[in-house]
Amino acid sequence: MAPSSLEVARLGLFTSQGCKHCRRAKALLKEKSISYKEVDLTKAQRVRKAVQEYTGRRTVPQIFIAQNCIGGADELYSLEERGELDRKLREAEERGQAPFPVQVEALVSEAEGDGGDTGGAAAGEGEGFDWKRYDEILSIASGCPFGSSEFGAADLVGHFTRVDGGRAAGTEAEAWALGQELLDNRLVEVVGVGDGAGSKHRFGDDPGARYRFTFSAARKVSSSASGRVFNRDVVWPVRARSAPVVAESLRTKILDLYETFLSEDGKAVDYAGLARSGKFADYVRATSELREVDVSVLSRPEKIAFFVNVYNALVVHATATVGAPASVLERAKFFGNIKYEIGGLEYSCDDVEHGILRGNAVPPSSVLALVGLSCLASRTFKKSDPRAALAVSPVDPRIHFALVCGAKSCPPIRLYSAENLEEGLQGAAEAFCESEVVVDLSRRRVTLSKIFKWYGKDFAKTESDLLQRIEREYFSGGADNDLSTLLRGSKYSVKYAEYNWDVNDQGSGTHE
Repeated sequence: MAPSSLEVARLGLFTSQGCKHCRRAKALLKEKSISYKEVDLTKAQRVRKAVQEYTGRRTVPQIFIAQNCIGGADELYSLEERGELDRKLREAEERGQAPFPVQVEALVSEAEGDGGDTGGAAAGEGEGFDWKRYDEILSIASGCPFGSSEFGAADLVGHFTRVDGGRAAGTEAEAWALGQELLDNRLVEVVGVGDGAGSKHRFGDDPGARYRFTFSAARKVSSSASGRVFNRDVVWPVRARSAPVVAESLRTKILDLYETFLSEDGKAVDYAGLARSGKFADYVRATSELREVDVSVLSRPEKIAFFVNVYNALVVHATATVGAPASVLERAKFFGNIKYEIGGLEYSCDDVEHGILRGNAVPPSSVLALVGLSCLASRTFKKSDPRAALAVSPVDPRIHFALVCGAKSCPPIRLYSAENLEEGLQGAAEAFCESEVVVDLSRRRVTLSKIFKWYGKDFAKTESDLLQRIEREYFSGGADNDLSTLLRGSKYSVKYAEYNWDVNDQGSGTHE
């Protein structure tokens, strides 16, 4: 267990929410009943940067024993395998050494008192809004028989004064007031009247006015002509915040869900339990705010952070709701069909990845791309598509280390903002390459993730240039790392590891 004071623990570690390597490290400590001091850096970006400067490492966990940083989860397990972990902790206990050096203890105190410096992701989310009452009237309205049909004010009042879901009928005055509440909360709209004019309308003032519900009474995912839109069941009832703040708020909620339902070894997520939780219901409601945001005003860093966060949130949302794809064909459909409505337009995961973040590139799964004829294939968005104006150019290939597809070979989930984008993407790149780039000097071979094969052209023109870029920009092993040693030789081979598409689910691999 994690104790509450530095004097008790002889081991300390810096972690972040949703980090599978952090969970893996803590699983070993729990198994051995080792007390530790945990410091969560998820929202403490300034402290995270300071810790990085102190240790020279961007990744988490960062583990300290006897005031020395021993490394991360791999180093912790290596100490255990060599029988040195217990010895180091015993020596620290005998000497009365705290885990962190004095310089780092100050950062620990700052992180523990930090309310979060990710740009105010949750600030102002329906501030002052009565969400409890909103849920109450939404529940009442969901029991109405009108569905998507139009109705008059008298029809709604008549229903409420007769019976409502088995509850006692209300008075006529209460029914008229409820109708106005539904209109004020945008759960009901006036047919044929714009939003601005509708806000001035008083429920029932015009006997001829027709109304309809703005949510799916069946409470199911809405379908569009070419996929499933996961945030159309409820209209956001208050003024929408800026796009970056909304995206970070959603990602914060997803990270919290991941932290709650991630297995102790960090290898799987209990999607079934996640889908049943109250936190997930809160998240689903919050996604409706995306429909109101304006993404046209985003700067390049804001745009990349926004769409990376939205992509990752959508994958978790869809996997928890409808299950993960179980075959190659289902996978191709999954990422093209799951969607959010953002600012009035639909975006699938493929739209976000290839259309926005890859500069309106040709999807690698297209038929022509698969046979090596990408030059003849159509780009994700046509020139006339308004979404094409949002395409990020030039492409930052590190986005491939940030996008999480829900498979076991995917990078870990992270939170990005415009302010921490460079640090976040670089940290994601180094963490990914640390675990997915394997050098075997005896065989003169380097094994890479299939991501580098599928998206190699985003990184470099040739395979040789790709390896040079990985070694120069993404490999954190120092100037004399094994990859640089390999590349100094004249001959070497490159192998691409099979991508593990198994779902990171604690269940059977799919979720019905």
